[in-house]
Amino acid sequence: MTDIETMRTLRLGAFLVAACSPVPAYAALDPTDVVQVQATASLLRDDNVYRLPDSFIAPPGSGLENRADTLRILGVGLKVDKMLSRQRLLADWKVNETTYDKNTNLDFVGGDGKLAWLWQAGNHWNGEASYRKVRTLGGFTDVRQSIKDLIDTETYTLTGGYQFHPRWRIGAEYIDLESTHSERRDLDSDARVSGLLLTYRTPADNTIGLVARRTERHYPHRTINVTTDNGHVETRLNVITGWRLSGAVRIDGHVGHVDVEHDSISQRDFSGLVWRAAAAWDPTAKLRLNFLTYRDLRLYEDLVSSYVVATVVGFSPVYAVTEKILLQADLNVENREYRGDPGLAVFAPPPTGEEKLRLARLTASYSPLRNLGLSLSFEAGDRKSPREDRTFDYRSWFGTIRVGF
Repeated sequence: MTDIETMRTLRLGAFLVAACSPVPAYAALDPTDVVQVQATASLLRDDNVYRLPDSFIAPPGSGLENRADTLRILGVGLKVDKMLSRQRLLADWKVNETTYDKNTNLDFVGGDGKLAWLWQAGNHWNGEASYRKVRTLGGFTDVRQSIKDLIDTETYTLTGGYQFHPRWRIGAEYIDLESTHSERRDLDSDARVSGLLLTYRTPADNTIGLVARRTERHYPHRTINVTTDNGHVETRLNVITGWRLSGAVRIDGHVGHVDVEHDSISQRDFSGLVWRAAAAWDPTAKLRLNFLTYRDLRLYEDLVSSYVVATVVGFSPVYAVTEKILLQADLNVENREYRGDPGLAVFAPPPTGEEKLRLARLTASYSPLRNLGLSLSFEAGDRKSPREDRTFDYRSWFGTIRVGF
């Protein structure tokens, strides 16, 4: 698993649940504006930045002495969304500067930029051509080092589809993704993704479909040996659906099969069932209840594991106290199974086995004006593992002010 994936693991399930809630990225702005500018200022307090066990004693000079720290994040964003006849042009750029009070060696400037052309040809052909680049800091959940590993991820996307019937659409996609690390170069990867999609849409706007996707992934800076491979092919076949059961309930999800075949070490291969199901229920005009469960494969490679099978359950209620005040809770439990021991390492650590990660977050948002938003969050999480050196817990506070123009 790459560091960018590791950093997001504790938050992934909760964010997927929260995605159903009515909180747009530019919440304080009029979405019909062609040009939108947003500035943000955030303060984060984390009592366990490096996700260390309680019993861990940092060696002098290791850089891990400052377990707790306060982060300041300043950001600015520019979004241009323009329709030219039937063509939509989109430019979305965000940059942020993160500074640490104590761990100043981790200070960095990150960002997320995207250019997209949402094209339309006639009444039946449409698709997207886009480029996106993201820079972020690698996480510390599975890395016991104070290193500033900046990760640059570039994604080229080309999709197209043909509406050959009022209810039927066929589509194809090609994605070229490259991820580079400033420090941990063995995690650099190139991926080529190709896929086909067939969907059926009812007059009530419910959908069901079939998606086939093939990913060829390569690690250019790895050397093949008895325990390390430098590439694999991942094949997925999923049935997908999005269905509104009533005016207050909608479900979305997929179920399918995934195969991973490594170039050289077949002992690391995987084949199994995966799924994702999300439901949103609006029992009242002010309350939304979001539910999520999924089982999926995550790439993770060390001497005794090749992948993680993650099973997640999440719950996120959202309550609109008034038109300007929103309360949201996120609860997430993830069970990890570390599998795929190739059995080729003589001097190897004990297998990780199964782990449980838990996350709870409470967020209050306030928008006193159309172009002003404030939010405050408290988050608590932990990981329970058979290996004491992988067990940790943390608490964090996160406050943000957003101003839009």
